[in-house]
Amino acid sequence: MNRTKRTAKRVRPAGGRRVKRQSYNWGFNSGFNIGYTKGHELGLEKGAWAIAHPFEGTSIVIPTYNQHRYLKECIESIEQFTPEPHEIIVVDNGSTDGTAEYLQSLKPGTVRFKICPENLGFAGGVNQGLMMARGTSLMFLNNDTIVTQHWLSNLLACMRACGSYGLIGPLTNYISGDQLIETSYKSIEEMHRFAATINRSSPEKWRATGRLTGFCVLMTRETFRRLGYLDEGFEIGNCEDDDYGFRTRLLGLELIIAHDTFIHHVGSTTIKTLTPEQFEEMYGRNLAFYSSKWGETHILLQETHARWDGEATRTIDLYPSHVVVQGAGEARYWIEGGRRFPLRADVDAPSTRISQIDVRNWPVGETLSQAQLQEKLAAVAPSEHGELPDGALARTKDGYLYQRKGQKLHRIATEWAAEAWRLKDRPVRMLSREEKASYPEGMPIIAPPILKAAHL
Repeated sequence: MNRTKRTAKRVRPAGGRRVKRQSYNWGFNSGFNIGYTKGHELGLEKGAWAIAHPFEGTSIVIPTYNQHRYLKECIESIEQFTPEPHEIIVVDNGSTDGTAEYLQSLKPGTVRFKICPENLGFAGGVNQGLMMARGTSLMFLNNDTIVTQHWLSNLLACMRACGSYGLIGPLTNYISGDQLIETSYKSIEEMHRFAATINRSSPEKWRATGRLTGFCVLMTRETFRRLGYLDEGFEIGNCEDDDYGFRTRLLGLELIIAHDTFIHHVGSTTIKTLTPEQFEEMYGRNLAFYSSKWGETHILLQETHARWDGEATRTIDLYPSHVVVQGAGEARYWIEGGRRFPLRADVDAPSTRISQIDVRNWPVGETLSQAQLQEKLAAVAPSEHGELPDGALARTKDGYLYQRKGQKLHRIATEWAAEAWRLKDRPVRMLSREEKASYPEGMPIIAPPILKAAHL
């Protein structure tokens, strides 16, 4: 009897503790999940608000890879010589030299940073930073630079002086092209004294150029919205800045060298980690990609400038019509008549990846079903005679491929562009010289930049 009572006393507390523990776990997990969900939602809301409401300042994006010492000097120089409102955004491309630990050790608010598990290359790193940027003006800056007194104020004065100024860059001691000037300083102290003789704001010293190197580039947020991200089809670093500058010029914007601004550039710190053979192979592939993407660049510039209608041109104005595109996420759209038409989730159609910035530049139309999309695709097939349907493809005897957009014929710049837009398998009609002459010519059609990150 007593043993039974003692046994019962031992059993009841054990069961009570189990129920109590289960209740505690349930409460903890439920509370955690609710808190996590609410926190995630709040974070998304705050992030979206920040991007939609830029601050009146400059976002300075610095991609970096295994250059801890240079990065530290760069950040310290920005903090010392940049009284203008700004934010520093560092994108670490998978460094293994303690860069991530250095960034994490900085006082909160000094920089915003993203640690990437692998090297995304210069273009990929810059794009990650541009996506994070909140400023009304945007800059990408090499990690091996040291900025100087009045550097940003002078560049901003140049950028704001004229609506046709697209990308702005300074002079430096180590670069290829017209931004290079001769220097003789032997220390950082001497460099700053040298820079003080140059960094005197003077509009007479702002000069247009055909090429701007990417070690330090400033633009307005509006220019970025029109232009979009850098092309990540270029490996490591080389040619992506030429590509970005060329796209800027296609939009009718100018590349400007501010000869009243000088910053120090160590130069090629990442490229120097490659062997000569590795560099030559990488550079060769980048040159080949640039050539296949653009073809005859001087012809493209002539065409765009000759057919400019006076309106502010955006990158999407150089894209084709009657194609399926996909931005960030799973949503896909049919592009027609300067609008984007969402496709239902169950629609099966191959698409071309473009940036979310480009997607949002088109006003949205009604949602299309699979049957409606098939009707639209069938409608662009040209007959052997008669008027070309809107969106149809035609080739002339000289080998050029065109698409009709509205009332005009638009030359597709390269075979690469046709392939990128998935136009290679569509029916094409041969067009006589007389038939081609009956249509006015519009802006050429170019390929979209390659984007490897799904969220851009």
